[in-house]
Amino acid sequence: MASYPSFVKIVEVGPRDGLQSLNQTISTEDKIRYIDLLSECSFPEIEVTSFVSPKWIPQLADADEVSRSILHAPHTVYTALIPNLPGLENALDSGYNSVAVFTTVSETFSQNNTNCSIDESMKRFSEMRLVWKEMNLRVRGYISTVWHCPYEGKINHKIVIDMISKLIDLGITEISLGDTIGQAKPDQVQKLLEIILSKWPPSLFALHMHDTFGFAEENIRASLELGIYKFDSSTGGMGGCPYAEGSSGNIATETLHSLCQSLGIETGIQSKNLIKAAEFIQNAVDKESVSHA
Repeated sequence: MASYPSFVKIVEVGPRDGLQSLNQTISTEDKIRYIDLLSECSFPEIEVTSFVSPKWIPQLADADEVSRSILHAPHTVYTALIPNLPGLENALDSGYNSVAVFTTVSETFSQNNTNCSIDESMKRFSEMRLVWKEMNLRVRGYISTVWHCPYEGKINHKIVIDMISKLIDLGITEISLGDTIGQAKPDQVQKLLEIILSKWPPSLFALHMHDTFGFAEENIRASLELGIYKFDSSTGGMGGCPYAEGSSGNIATETLHSLCQSLGIETGIQSKNLIKAAEFIQNAVDKESVSHA
């Protein structure tokens, strides 16, 4: 019988990763209400927004207003994604002490998604390092296309290991490994994780699994067996994969929570409040949930 961790940390990324790809504009008031409802769910962490240029992501142009207006639950960490030094400065002005940065292990994906090379993104991180060290910030790092890239195909494990080492050297204390196009299968997930966990402890990592092809739950089970206990998810499964039109993207928080319950794993999430938050944002965006719960 498989052995699982007794507790799973769910990082709710819906307000940022879920909303940023929507074509319709969500009102600032609805975003604030959505995050306030999430705060009532007892999430250990909520990713609120991104301080990216509105030119690139107009949906998050109200990052400062949203950040200053939301309620803060006492045991929830509120995080903002930052693309560069100006974004970090804006996040600090808005009151954040937890931030996240984003990179990839695919050069083509980096150029197409962030309009810069991987080396350029690492230079940006180096510029920010002095600030986050001086301010004693908690920094989370996303690595996308960890298993597969829509342009370059299967990713070499060594490239992933090298990137993890670089992020750790920069003082990043939690690394979220992303199955960006949802093609990874459980054996592939376990194979890479076994290599990673031979070098670093499970506490350093989270998984960001997309359910584009229906593998997310199986992949999470496989990673739980290896001791991974942190996972990103989005209420209602918001945040589609742009490379598989019409398919789901992020695993729904309701699905992840239900999976944990079925395995006897505690999450600390308030189920009724989670349903309430999911229903609110689905009504606001007029989108049907892809939750399997």
